[in-house]
Amino acid sequence: MQKSVLTEIVRSLQKKEIRELNKWLQSPSHNQRQDVVRLFDYMVKYLPLSDETVKKEAAWKNIFPSEPYDDAFMRQVMYFLLKAIEEYLVFTDFMGDKVQNQVSLARIFRKRKLEKAYRQAYRLGNDHLESQSLRNRYYLMNRFLLEQEEYEHKLSITQNDSVNLQEMANAFENWIMTEKLLVSNAMFAHYKVYQKIQYNHGFLQELLSYTERKNELLAQPALAAQYYSYMAMTQPQEDTYFDLFEKLIFSEAELRFNQVEVLQLYMTALNYCAAKVNQGNLDYCRRALAFYKKGVENGALLENNTITRYTFGNAVAFALKIGEFEWAENFIENFKHHLEERQRDSIINFNLSRIYFEKGDFEKAQRLLTRFEYDDMLFNIIAKTMLLKIYYETEEIDALESLLDSMRIYLRRKEALDPTRKAAFKNLISIMKKMLSVNVFSRPQKEKFKELIQQTNPLAEKEWLLKQVT
Repeated sequence: MQKSVLTEIVRSLQKKEIRELNKWLQSPSHNQRQDVVRLFDYMVKYLPLSDETVKKEAAWKNIFPSEPYDDAFMRQVMYFLLKAIEEYLVFTDFMGDKVQNQVSLARIFRKRKLEKAYRQAYRLGNDHLESQSLRNRYYLMNRFLLEQEEYEHKLSITQNDSVNLQEMANAFENWIMTEKLLVSNAMFAHYKVYQKIQYNHGFLQELLSYTERKNELLAQPALAAQYYSYMAMTQPQEDTYFDLFEKLIFSEAELRFNQVEVLQLYMTALNYCAAKVNQGNLDYCRRALAFYKKGVENGALLENNTITRYTFGNAVAFALKIGEFEWAENFIENFKHHLEERQRDSIINFNLSRIYFEKGDFEKAQRLLTRFEYDDMLFNIIAKTMLLKIYYETEEIDALESLLDSMRIYLRRKEALDPTRKAAFKNLISIMKKMLSVNVFSRPQKEKFKELIQQTNPLAEKEWLLKQVT
């Protein structure tokens, strides 16, 4: 029972849902078995304490104290409770969407040929849809479903009068194009990470060409967001697409999209900026930082009031690249409580060490870096890389050589690390080993070594290496 679907669902319930489910299970319309009610009460009471308390035998003793254990019957009680909870969850999810509710009523009344009831349901659905500020993919879907119901209704009462075929076609076009672009964006992002996967994009090119010709389609925020996002990511040399994407996010995202969608738009924009910065365009550091400043201010970068360690670290990294030390320190102080508690101390120390390093306070940076062994592979590599740079700049050669050897072994063992990133850090180790033997007073040696750095690709910390040679 500990690993059952039922246990997993009950564990996920909020206090409000538990209260409502108690009422739901007491209603004869939804449940007519008192053993189901007693099992639910037992699970709610004992699940938070320990997995050991939710064994079927223990639950049975609580529900049927005077009867011998019957596994088949116990499974039956669990099944009925599971079905009752699932029905409650479906019902509350459906009733929470006022537009979908009215669309379903309109469909029911249309089929029953209840003209007055249909008109009221359709009008309420339309009012709910248009009165909300959201203009996301769900808005487009509901717009189409309402137009579809109206078409079916008109078709059933007249054969000669005009119907809303054009409105239905336009609504379907807006919705289906947005969904196609959304999936294509996901495919492109996934391919960049796992390049062995090949995707068939179907009619995507025709869709892109059609959108370019019918520019009025981009008046729909949901479609425009997906179109600009796809074009910016696939044609990064064309800054215009990202400019339009950025403008749309800052002007409309908070109003037109839900929180999950806003977070996705921000992350897409930040990934684009990161790629540009990696190519040496520091102007995109400033643009990325504008997203972070706005995103933490309006909560767009928070998910369930939590900020991921990667988003947190990237905000600090972008700030440091353009010397925004004060903002980075304030950011850590003001938003550290949004980090997951079990990771909080290590992530704070890691990012403070980056600030101290960039400010030249190597002693404080080194003290923080050696305090934690990070469970995240990439954080570990970045921390070790910072230590490499500290040892080099403070001329702790023995410690530097020892760390170079241990880092080389560490990288060899980490098969899960992205091959390009692994190669970049392996090349860094090789270059730093060679750098120790360069005669800093020999101009020819320095020029030759500088050329080697510039030609090595991929290479982590290329900018820092060139600075050391210069």
